[in-house]
Amino acid sequence: MKKDKTHELRKRLLITLLILAIYMVGRSLLLYKVDPAAYQLEELNSQNIMISMLSGDRYQYTVFALGIMPYITSSLFMWIFMAVRGAEFRLRFSPQRLERVTLALMTVMAVISAVLQADGLVFRESRIDDQILRLIAVAEMTAGAVIIYKMVNVSKEWGIGGQTPVILVNVLDNLASTIQRFTWAELRKSMILCLVMAVVILTMENILIRIPVQRVSIHNAYADKSYIALKLAPIGVMPVMFAVSFFMIPQLIVRFFMLFNEDSPTLEAIYGKLNLTTVTGAVIYLGIIFVLNMVFSFIMLAPDEMAEQLQKNGDSIVGVYAGRKTKRYLRRKLLMLTLFSGSLLCLLMGMSLGMSLGGEILPELALFPATAMILAGILCPLYREIKAYRKFDSLSFFI
Repeated sequence: MKKDKTHELRKRLLITLLILAIYMVGRSLLLYKVDPAAYQLEELNSQNIMISMLSGDRYQYTVFALGIMPYITSSLFMWIFMAVRGAEFRLRFSPQRLERVTLALMTVMAVISAVLQADGLVFRESRIDDQILRLIAVAEMTAGAVIIYKMVNVSKEWGIGGQTPVILVNVLDNLASTIQRFTWAELRKSMILCLVMAVVILTMENILIRIPVQRVSIHNAYADKSYIALKLAPIGVMPVMFAVSFFMIPQLIVRFFMLFNEDSPTLEAIYGKLNLTTVTGAVIYLGIIFVLNMVFSFIMLAPDEMAEQLQKNGDSIVGVYAGRKTKRYLRRKLLMLTLFSGSLLCLLMGMSLGMSLGGEILPELALFPATAMILAGILCPLYREIKAYRKFDSLSFFI
């Protein structure tokens, strides 16, 4: 027998660092003939700060301008579609086919987003017509989105964290850029909110609700230690992170129609309301967070399928009959957790938005505390994954 030592963590870290290096290069490559000087004095609002966490660059004029937003949005739509169709449909839907459909959907979304983004680009003086330059920019941004899609998939299989490192880079860049832009007096209240939100999210990420399970396959001292674990925040900060993507959908629709009817006062009025600096926009955003928290929790955790799997294995929740009663129990348990966590997320974000609307903090910083919330939320699972691979490397294997 030969004793061998693995270096899984080191290999995965190197692959992740290589992916991040490619990403950093792509987000610094300007689109063809774009004029970066035209964006230097552009006003930064709260929505732009939040979007920069998912997009490739703050001003969205590089090859990776669309960032991972098309990837995330298409993945979410596919998750919802697969959940609605049921477990049997998922068994017939091969992973290869799922990847092809997701890539096709992502490409369509990337093209639409690139067209809308290209409409506002400013180019340097050139012999080439601006419309041709916009078409070139659309092709560049779409290609960049496809490259990011491929890199994230490689990171999932061979790296660490999947899309998390890319989001982490954007979040840290967003933090650094925002802090440099404002004075301490302007940032003080927002930074206090950041600290509060980070502590709350870390607490929710590490508190587990344990549902004791009696497993027929375990008949020893560990039988009473088997349980289903649910976090106090079942899906963490995903609702806050993805709410911006969903909040942008009605904006993109209105902007699309404005391309054909630029002088419509109705469309302009609707578009003006769909902004996080208005009460209407803030209420819609908080509503999206609450709904996404509940929908994503039930889709990703699937209490009905969990109950069916327990019944198939002959296992049961202690004190609850298998079958319908287990389904109702798990639904009720998850509903209570989602109502609590969704309300808490809305309360935290509502504090920041309310202070912005009340003039206590700058409108540009209305969503800045969400940066700390997202940072705390993504660092926890990333740390756990790194810790798991480190433990794996500490084991000795015998062949």
